Amino acid sequence: MEKKTKIKHKSFRDCIVKPGETSPYANLLVDLAFKKAFDPDKPTSRNNLINLLNDLLEPQLKRPIRNVWTRSVAKNLSGSKASRTAIFDLHCKDDSGNLIEIEVQIREVDNFMKRLAFYASEMVANQAEPGDDWNFDVQSTYVIALTRFPVFPDERAVHRATVIDMESGVQLVDTYNWTVIELSKVPFFIEKTSSDLSKWLFFFRYLNRLKELPKELDEGKFKDLTESAKVSNFNKKEFEVYRNMYHKVWDHNALKKGFFKEFADDINAKIEERIFDRNCEVAKKMIAGGKLSDEEIASYSGLSIEDVVVLRSKSET
Repeated sequence: MEKKTKIKHKSFRDCIVKPGETSPYANLLVDLAFKKAFDPDKPTSRNNLINLLNDLLEPQLKRPIRNVWTRSVAKNLSGSKASRTAIFDLHCKDDSGNLIEIEVQIREVDNFMKRLAFYASEMVANQAEPGDDWNFDVQSTYVIALTRFPVFPDERAVHRATVIDMESGVQLVDTYNWTVIELSKVPFFIEKTSSDLSKWLFFFRYLNRLKELPKELDEGKFKDLTESAKVSNFNKKEFEVYRNMYHKVWDHNALKKGFFKEFADDINAKIEERIFDRNCEVAKKMIAGGKLSDEEIASYSGLSIEDVVVLRSKSET
């Protein structure tokens, strides 16, 4: 009998790109790379997307997703095509044939949480049918947001939300569901026994720092993902678009960090000025009330006694 050759896997450390080396994998947080790896219109990348959605949403889904396709959206309810920031607007079906609406976000935007609420409400409103026969049988909606920046003050990388009764914590309707993933909180560490969710998050943050797949991630669905995410699979035009997108993100982050470093003193001075002005307004109201001493006003407003004395003298002139 022939002996089977045992495949030797490199250690996790040996799979990391060293200085001067280039990873064969794209950064999944760049729009084009994400769409190539999770394209719902191609069999392999569609399977990547179904695996991703089931693992990310597993605690929230009642049934696993079995099919997914692009949701055609002409414009959002605000009438602004430019304000759309979704990577994917998706129709999904679970294994019982139930429809699910999903939107995937990977961009940094202002009013982040309020935007997520708007996107979910928009998906619900877009299900409405004209006429009196529609019975408000709204399908479940899910908004998934992968962020490069911190959103919540705790250490959890994943936050999930829905509509619940505030006293019992029981879900009232499954119409609105949000999943926010803060990739800045994902550690550069993975084990074979790590959950599938942890492995997905690792891929999103660190795939382009690997030169090959370590044994900790040697699973079928992740092999398919890494094959789809190889830069060598991009044609010339796609590679140019990817490179421009990647540099745009890098330049934006570098510029933002450089701006705050260069103008830190001015920014802090402005902040202190605003705080002082606000405290003065509070102190003026207390002085007008005529019931508190200068020491009490200084204690409550955050001003010094000297500042309170000056404000009082101005109010009396």
